Amino acid sequence: MVHSIFLRITLFFLVTFIAMGIGFYSIHQRLAQEYNHNIELEAGNLLLVLRKSIILEPSLRKDFLEAQGYRVAEPHPDLTKTLQNALTTIPDDFPEPIKDSLKEGRIQILKDTNNLYIYLTKATPPLLIIKTDAAKQPLWPEALFISLIIALLLLYWLIIRTLFPLKKLIHSITTYGKEGIYTPIKSTNKDEISLVANALDGAMHKNHVLLEARRLFLRNIMHELKTPITVGKLSLPFLKKGEEKSILERAFFRMEHLIAELVRVEQITSGALSPNLKECDPKELVHKAKELLFLNDETIEAIYNGESIYADCDVFVTVFKNLIDNAVKYSDEGKVRIVQNKTQIRFYNKGNPWPSECTLKSISEPFFHHNENPNSFGLGLYIVKSILDAHNFTLDYRYESGYHCFIIECWNPLLMND
Repeated sequence: MVHSIFLRITLFFLVTFIAMGIGFYSIHQRLAQEYNHNIELEAGNLLLVLRKSIILEPSLRKDFLEAQGYRVAEPHPDLTKTLQNALTTIPDDFPEPIKDSLKEGRIQILKDTNNLYIYLTKATPPLLIIKTDAAKQPLWPEALFISLIIALLLLYWLIIRTLFPLKKLIHSITTYGKEGIYTPIKSTNKDEISLVANALDGAMHKNHVLLEARRLFLRNIMHELKTPITVGKLSLPFLKKGEEKSILERAFFRMEHLIAELVRVEQITSGALSPNLKECDPKELVHKAKELLFLNDETIEAIYNGESIYADCDVFVTVFKNLIDNAVKYSDEGKVRIVQNKTQIRFYNKGNPWPSECTLKSISEPFFHHNENPNSFGLGLYIVKSILDAHNFTLDYRYESGYHCFIIECWNPLLMND
C-alpha cells in the first residue's frame, strides 16, 4: 500500500493543497495589512479635509466637501446599524484632538463593503461624510484561490481516472498468473497505459493460445503413445514366460510410468499443479530410479543417513532418475556415487572438467549439449531444475578432486515455517 502510485499521487496533491493554502493565507495576511493601511490613509485624509471645513458655514461646508470628492448625507439609523468600525486601533499619527474625539465617540470612522464613512455624532445636525469605494477590497485573491483549487481537483480526477485501468490490468494479470484464466484487457484509448494494456493483452492472448496448443499437443501425444502400449500389454498374456516377456513387461511398465511422469512434470513446471509434499525415503527414490533406468546394483554406490526428505515423491523420482542417468552417462567409470548429508543429497561421477563456456546455468537450459550424444535431448537438467524450483529447493554444482558433484538442497518446509 505504501508503494501504491495512487497513494503517492494523492499525497502529492494533498501536500500541494496544504502548501497552496499556506501560501494564500500569507498573501491574505499581507493584503489585509495593506488594506488596513490604506483605510488609515483614507481616514486621515478625510479627517484633514474635514478639519479644514470646520471654519466654513454649514451650507458652504457641504459644497467644499463635495468639491473634494466626498458625499455628505444625514445619517439614517438603518444605515448606521449596518456599518462597522473601519479601524481596529487608533493610529498613533492622528492629531491628538482627533484621537480624543474618536475615544469620546464624537467622531466614528465606519465602513461597509465598498465605502468609508466619517460619522460626526455631535454635529448639528449630525453629518455622515462618505468616501465612495474607499473601503472596497480586491476580489482577485479569492477568485484565484478558488480557480486553482478547482483546477487542481480537476487535474487530480483526470490523473486518477487515467490510472484507474491499472487496477483492472493488475487484476487481470494476477488472475491469469494464478488461475490461467485469460481476461481481455484491450483498450481503445491512446494514452500510455492503454498502449501498455494493449501490448500485454496481445502477449497474454498469444501465450494463452500457445498454452492451449501445448495442452492439445500433449493430450494427443499421450493418446497416441498409450494406444500401442495398451495393445502391447494386451498381447503379453499370449507370450510364453521367459526373458523376452519379462523384458517387454518392464519396457511397457517403464513407458507407462514415463507418460504419467511427463504429464505430472509438465503440470508442476507450468505451475498448473502444486507439488504434493509428503515424507520420502531417498533410498526408495534411488531404487525406483534404478529400475526405470535398468541399472544394476554395481552401477550405484549410495550412502544414506536415514533422514527423510519432504517432496512430491512421484515427481521427485524424476529428479533422481535424471541426475543418476546424467552421472552414469558422462562418467569415466560408468558409475555414480550418491551421498546424503542431512537435507543435502550429492551425486558424484568421475570425469574431466567442463569446458570454460559450460556453467550450471547454461547446462540447465533446455536442449543444451556439452557432449554430443544422439540419445540425449538435453532436457534432463532442465527438468530437474524446474522440479526443484517448484519445490523451492536448490541445485548446486562443484568440481573437486576429479569428480563432478551435483548437490540438491531439500529444505524441510516444516522447519522453514518455524
